[in-house]
Amino acid sequence: MEALLTAVVLWLSTNYNLPSSFEHPRVQFISAKEMNSHFYEGIAREPHAAIVLNQPELDVVSLYSNEAKTIYLLDGWKGKTPGELSMLVHEMVHHLQNVGQLKFACSQERERVAYKAQDGWLGLFGTDLMQEFQIDPFSLHVKTTCFY
Repeated sequence: MEALLTAVVLWLSTNYNLPSSFEHPRVQFISAKEMNSHFYEGIAREPHAAIVLNQPELDVVSLYSNEAKTIYLLDGWKGKTPGELSMLVHEMVHHLQNVGQLKFACSQERERVAYKAQDGWLGLFGTDLMQEFQIDPFSLHVKTTCFY
């Protein structure tokens, strides 16, 4: 996992102007129930970032905790598909934002780079956010725009 995280950091810092940090996060594998619990309980405690789907049967597929410096991935994640790897890419953006102490006007603005990098990663393999996660352009706009 360390070599994979290092490769992702190098790709992100080269392509998305993110600070490179080799202080890697912990990566923890948890159930869907635990993932949703971490996400919904965490909203009140700390800023964090997640890939939230537009599918009622599965809400949150990955999550990053700023406080714990931990990426949470679903049990069964193997990193063997572009889609699975893109979840790690998305959460690594948040880790680099966190350790780099980058500031954002709102949490949605923080997601803009994460989804852009995730989509860029998927594009390397001829796919995109819509094909892999059913995240359409309108939903992406809502997830990445400050509305205040």
